[in-house]
Parts: sequence; structure tokens; C-alpha cells
Amino acid sequence: MDKVLSSFKALFGVILLTLSAVASAETGAKKLEQLLQGYEQFSTKFQQVTLADNGREAQKTEGTLQLAKPNRFRWETQMPFPQEIVSDGKYIWIYDPDLEQVTQRAADSQQGSAPALILNGQIGQLQKTYKIRLVEDTGSEQIFDLTPITEQHSFSQIRLAFADNVISELMLEDALGQRTSVVFYEQQLNPGLDAETFYFRVPADADLIVDIEG
Repeated sequence: MDKVLSSFKALFGVILLTLSAVASAETGAKKLEQLLQGYEQFSTKFQQVTLADNGREAQKTEGTLQLAKPNRFRWETQMPFPQEIVSDGKYIWIYDPDLEQVTQRAADSQQGSAPALILNGQIGQLQKTYKIRLVEDTGSEQIFDLTPITEQHSFSQIRLAFADNVISELMLEDALGQRTSVVFYEQQLNPGLDAETFYFRVPADADLIVDIEG
């Protein structure tokens, strides 16, 4: 009888832990969705730092991001090398002025990526591939951890930080241990961006490469 009771307690404990984990995931996803669906446009300055698996800084860039849902954005870096990445919703244009080169890709090829789903607030789609957990909530600040459901993904872990209901940092770690932190500042919600913001003109002196597979 004692063995049966002990087994029942153990099983009951597992059930409670499972239910708790499910409830935590649902709470995290709902909270994240609430934070990311409070705007249709977003603009910000950013600083991006990439660390190698040994912890040393491998790259540091600064720039601006302008976004309009769904799937339109302009990502520009000024330091250390200028680059523009623009999505008009149909195509993604990657312009490297130093190389005098523009690469054109179908926007559909990037719409399933985790960063794109996060910034577009598509949490339902994100939940198909990542578990979302709210690990800290002070009222004015929130931290979320995202872990892939399977190993077939570019990132082994994603962490999101919010301050005053606005995303403040996006941290990514890939399967090789390389970590990237994107810190946002001077953020604006619904800044009134016009459609021209997301229109890209190929410079006359640049070569155009059409990436069919991308």
C-alpha cells in the first residue's frame, strides 16, 4: 500500500509540474502578444554586439530600424560598415554601398524567421516552433525566454527584454554558441511612417543580384 501511495504521489507531482509548465507557457505567450500587438509601426536606434563562442566581441554595429506591420521594415547600419536592408512586403533588398551591390530576395523567405515573427507580433506563428516563458515581470520590466521545440532552428535560445511596455533588447544564441545582443533605444511606437519609407530604389552604380533561392 505504501508503495502504491508513493507512486501515486510521484505521478501526481509530475502532473502538477506539467500543468504548471503549460500554464506558464500560456501566460508568457499571452503577455508577449499583448506587448507586441500594441502598435502597428515601430522605429528605434540600435546597437548590435556579436560575441564569439569564447565570449570575445566579434562585431559591433550601430544603426536604425523602422518597421510597419506586416512584414515591412528598413534596417540601416552606419558603423562600422554602411548597409541597408529594406522589405517592402514583397521583396527584401540588401544594399552594400562599399561593394556597390544589391541583392533581391523574396520577402516570403524571411517571414518565418523568429526575429521577424517577434517584431511583427505574430506570436501564434512563433509558438509553432518556440516555447515562450515569462521569467521575470516587475510591472515595468519583463524578460522572456524562447527555446526551440526541436533542434531544427537557427537559434538555440532567444531572450527578449521589455522596459515600460516597449522592447528594449533582443538576445540571440545560435547552435555554435555565438551570441548576438541588439539593444534598442529612443524607441517610438506608431511614429507615422509613410509608405515611401519602405520603398527601395536600386542605385544606378550598383549591380543587382536576384537570389531566387533566398
